[in-house]
Amino acid sequence: VAAYGKVEGEAIFKESLQRFEVMLPDIPYIGGDENRETRSLCMAAAWLAMYRSLKARGASVEEAARILYLATVSFVDSVPMRWLMRWQGRRLFSRRRLEDRRRAAALSQQRRYPDDWVFEIVDGDGQEFDFGVDYTECGIVKYFAREGAPELAPYGCWIDYPMFAAMGVRLDRTETLAQGGQRCDFRMSRREPVEVEPEFLHA
Repeated sequence: VAAYGKVEGEAIFKESLQRFEVMLPDIPYIGGDENRETRSLCMAAAWLAMYRSLKARGASVEEAARILYLATVSFVDSVPMRWLMRWQGRRLFSRRRLEDRRRAAALSQQRRYPDDWVFEIVDGDGQEFDFGVDYTECGIVKYFAREGAPELAPYGCWIDYPMFAAMGVRLDRTETLAQGGQRCDFRMSRREPVEVEPEFLHA
């Protein structure tokens, strides 16, 4: 609404929702509810639906990414999402959660689903970071490429920072696959979250 006005903004939202409903059944199968990354693919489909609606109106990928980023930030800061995010942040460092991630990492190495993520857990030292995840394959990169929108993937990486911050978790990262790196090197810690603002917000 801020970018396009009330009438056009509501029309874009309605159209995006219709696109999403059509796209949802065609999201790649990577294990269903047993794979928590299935939710990431659902979010990626929602982003893609909105991107296509904005692109149809002449928006550049930077313009669309700015709206998607700000909307996602607003969402994770809303009630009750902010409470849910904090709860997830507290669980992130639990022994049970880390053991679950180790099992998921080992399973990912089997590459049972071509469209899935592939990753390894990196042990932290409790000072620089508590634990890390190195992704060597990204399901969202694959999905956007399959859907003919690979240009959107690098912008999606930026949303990780406000999402982790909403959980009260610090994310440090030096590279991502979508942005041309050899891996996505997530490093998580209980330290104060880092504030990272993407340049395209001011483009």
